[in-house]
Order: sequence, then C-alpha cells, then structure tokens
Amino acid sequence: MNAGEERFDRNIRLFGPEGQARLRNTHAVIVGTGGLGSPSVQHLALLGVGAITAIDDEDLEESNRNRFVGARASDPVPGSAKVDLACRLANEIDPSIRATPIKAGLVSSAAFQAIQAGDFIFGCFDHDGPRALLNELCQAYAKPYIDLASDVPEPGAYGGRVFVSTGGGGCLSCFGVLDQQQVQAYFAGEEEAQRRDDAYGIDKTLLDAKGPSVSPVNGVVASLGAVEFMAAVTGLRTPKRHLTYRADQGRVGNVNDRPKANCYYCRVQYGRREAADVERYLRGKHLR
Repeated sequence: MNAGEERFDRNIRLFGPEGQARLRNTHAVIVGTGGLGSPSVQHLALLGVGAITAIDDEDLEESNRNRFVGARASDPVPGSAKVDLACRLANEIDPSIRATPIKAGLVSSAAFQAIQAGDFIFGCFDHDGPRALLNELCQAYAKPYIDLASDVPEPGAYGGRVFVSTGGGGCLSCFGVLDQQQVQAYFAGEEEAQRRDDAYGIDKTLLDAKGPSVSPVNGVVASLGAVEFMAAVTGLRTPKRHLTYRADQGRVGNVNDRPKANCYYCRVQYGRREAADVERYLRGKHLR
C-alpha cells in the first residue's frame, strides 16, 4: 500500500477506491468561508477532494475567532483574508489539493466564473439575499448546490439546516426555505430598504442583525452538509434534500416536502446558462 492509498484507507473502506477517485476528481466551490465555510473546507480536504475554491470578500475579525476553523492566534487582525486562511487549512491537511482563494463577493465576475467552473457548490451565508442569488445561479448553470445555514427559528431555539439541490428537482425557492423579506431587502438596495422601513416605522437601531454563532453548532451543520456531499459524489446513497438540526432538542430531522412542479428557477430556468441572464446581477451596483 503506497502513501496515497494508506492516507485514504479508512475512507476507501466505506465507499471504495472508485468513490475516493471521484472525490479526487471533484472541484468544490465554497462561497462564504466563515463559521460554516471553514469547517466545510476542513471536511472536504480530509475527504480527499482534489480542488477547493474559497470565495469571500472579508478579512478575519476578532469576533470570528470563536468559530473560524484554521485561524491561529498569530494571524493578524486586520490583515488576514478569510479565503487565504481557508486555503492554508486545506493545504496543511493535504498539500496536493488545488486550493484557490478568491477574495471577492458573490456578485463579482471572479465569483461567477469560479462557480460556473465548479462541480459542486457550497453556500455558507448568514443572509437569505445572497443565498437566493446563488440558488438562481446554480439552477441556471445546472450546478449541484448545498446550502448551509445556522438558524434561530424561534426564541430559545438554536441549530441549523442543510439543503441539497441537484438535477432541477427542487430548490431553496420552491421549498419555501428563504425569508422573502430578507430577499426583497437585499435586491432592493439600501435606499429602497430604508424607504420601506420608514414607511412601516421600523427603527433599525432597535435591531441587531447578528445572531449567535458558535463552533459546535456550526460544526454539526457543516458535518451534515459534508456527509450529503460525500454520499452524492461517491454514489454511497442518494443525498437527503433537506435536513434540519435542532441543537436545543438534540435532534436531526429529515424534511420530506415536495417541490413545486412549476418552479421558475429549478424547472423553467434550469440549465439555460447564459440565456437565464443571471449575469444581470453583475450590472447591479448595490449587490455584493
């Protein structure tokens, strides 16, 4: 047994050498390399994925250190791009991984090109606006998409969810997963969002957009996503479409809802590529 075979011996015992070869030939793109994205990078690197592209326009902040896998005490703040730390983590696990950092927001030519070139896309956002946009892009270019989220569905609850969209058979939109108020505010832009808030008498100083985010909860969500990715790529089984994690209850649930038969994104626009004109968002000045 050579070094490469020995390294992945315990993987191969689960899904065989063919499954391991499929992982090595897969290019995964992770959009958002924070509390959910960084442990996802770790899992994919340990699985033996051959190429990982990390996309994020932010630098590490002190408040990220409680959950950013791979960050070191010596990493300067400011001055450490999250994508650089994520790619460093991947290559420290396996130097042969083709790890590519793209310090850019989702709405950028660099991000769009990388997503179109990828085999499997992970979305790790903390807002449903960019989540909706990435969903539309992945449907248009027929890209398998795994969306990870840390949710606080109600007071006192904590956990997250994983949603897997493949083959045009259901997406975040037609399953009603997205918060449409967040989506509308994101696409409307700051001025329009402010106008709406003023109209409804909303005082933003009373709102805190940042919710809790802790490493163990994020780690479970990232692990669930990595398992569904592993199952899909290796052929171990059909990935579960929608998993919920209620950490407050110690429970993982499998949601068995059916997709809408006439969904605009995963049925009408699926696989239309340039004809779907998702690139129109690149012409919007306020999106990122």
